[in-house]
Amino acid sequence: MKGYEILEKTLAALKLDPVFGNPGTTEIPMLRGIRNYYLTLHDSIALGMADGYAQYNNTASIVNLHTLPGLGNAMSFVNTAKWNRSPVVITAGQQDTRHIVFDPLLSGDLLNTVSGLVKYSYEIKNPSDIPTAFRRAKAIAMTPPMGPVFISVPMDMMDYTAENLYFNDVRTNVSSYDPEAVLEIVERINKAKHPALVFGYEIDVYNAYAEAEAFADRLGVEVYSEPLASRGTFNTANEHYAGDLLPASTLMNLKFVNNDLIVFIGGDITFYPYLPSLPFPGKDVIFIGTDISHKTGEGYTMNPKLFLSEAVKLIKAKGDYKRGTDYLYANRVARQRLSMGVDYVLFKAKKLFSDYTIVDEAISASENVRSTFGYGYRKYYTAKSGQLGWATAAALGIGMNNKKTLVIIGDGAFMYTVQGLWTAKHYNIPVKFLVLNNSGYNILKSFSKSYYPDMEKKDYFQLNLDIESVAKGFGVETRTADENLSDLEWLREGDVPKVLVVNTEKTVEKLFL
Repeated sequence: MKGYEILEKTLAALKLDPVFGNPGTTEIPMLRGIRNYYLTLHDSIALGMADGYAQYNNTASIVNLHTLPGLGNAMSFVNTAKWNRSPVVITAGQQDTRHIVFDPLLSGDLLNTVSGLVKYSYEIKNPSDIPTAFRRAKAIAMTPPMGPVFISVPMDMMDYTAENLYFNDVRTNVSSYDPEAVLEIVERINKAKHPALVFGYEIDVYNAYAEAEAFADRLGVEVYSEPLASRGTFNTANEHYAGDLLPASTLMNLKFVNNDLIVFIGGDITFYPYLPSLPFPGKDVIFIGTDISHKTGEGYTMNPKLFLSEAVKLIKAKGDYKRGTDYLYANRVARQRLSMGVDYVLFKAKKLFSDYTIVDEAISASENVRSTFGYGYRKYYTAKSGQLGWATAAALGIGMNNKKTLVIIGDGAFMYTVQGLWTAKHYNIPVKFLVLNNSGYNILKSFSKSYYPDMEKKDYFQLNLDIESVAKGFGVETRTADENLSDLEWLREGDVPKVLVVNTEKTVEKLFL
């Protein structure tokens, strides 16, 4: 059996299908047995699609990149897959080993290139390696904390032969649970005077929303989302929900002034920008989950869904916190109608798209997106790494299995991977794009406004993009919204990809201290 045939059987056994990619000459030998291949016009989009597909389906996915140049093109997406804990099996072709001693074109040290960003990397040295290497790769990618892995495939390995091979799938066990640890944590919660809860992205990974709500309702204290969560964390309609934590130590500390115990469940802390305050001084801090960084506090590694199911039986009520009504919200929405402010646009969008999965890359308006649409199981995704261009690609991967996928994206971010529209059109992936066009890099303007005011009006922070013409160039139905936003109804209609550009208010909000 030749190497490419071994690869075909291996991927079938491991259920690594479809393959997302942007191949070159070094990949052609390995693709001869691959039938279900989704082409993108840039390597980065392929990796982003695999990322979104893996997260939404809670399974490993596979992407095929074009040796060192393609891997280089996709590096920021590899980094995002790491931050988002996405189990993506990344492959790339390597030059023929029979002349690699001469440093031929399209060769390079692929393993060191991805070092530090993947959980496992290997270069095939014999066709008999293929089943074992890919089986290990999937198992390691799916083992919490999940993340990307990498396999380099030299061209000549696809035509060498091997026999007596073993093909099988792998299973990973995420049922870790420690009864003694549960009792210890419950005792600390019951002894605390005023605990607070922080839920993280693993609530969505393990679909622990019901357990999280039952726990919060029983305890009766403030509930927050971890800072910059990559996906949903808690039912934001719950009366105990107090909002998202911002990723700055000082701002987090202010939230917890009156709390003596802070319990993170299925999440962690993320910081940006730098502030001199240490996190949670004088507080008792506990982290529970399968992805704990040990940056601070005390960690207990276990499945958060199982923990919540057991601990809720033992905890005592510790408060009667209920979120107050934001009476100013309706006023803000009404005041922004004439200026096409973000709150008004999102308010109108939610009326039509409340049942959609949101893929968020609005950046300067992300806080508004999160608070307007809220969280729910497989209902919200974003790039935790802070990169741009991820949402368009990831939404295509999500949209393959979810016809109700809406990307809410800024004008600058949309242009990073706009060629993803070709893939959407070619494979008829019915993703809808709502482009918030404020004609500038407002997140950079906002940061400058807080820390470097002389930079805010720099020419290269100002944009004037004809987004509608660009999108139409890829054959995708596109409109620019009228002043009544009636085109939102058009955007929702039909199972085809569409783009709606909304020219929003250009005011730069102060989003940083």
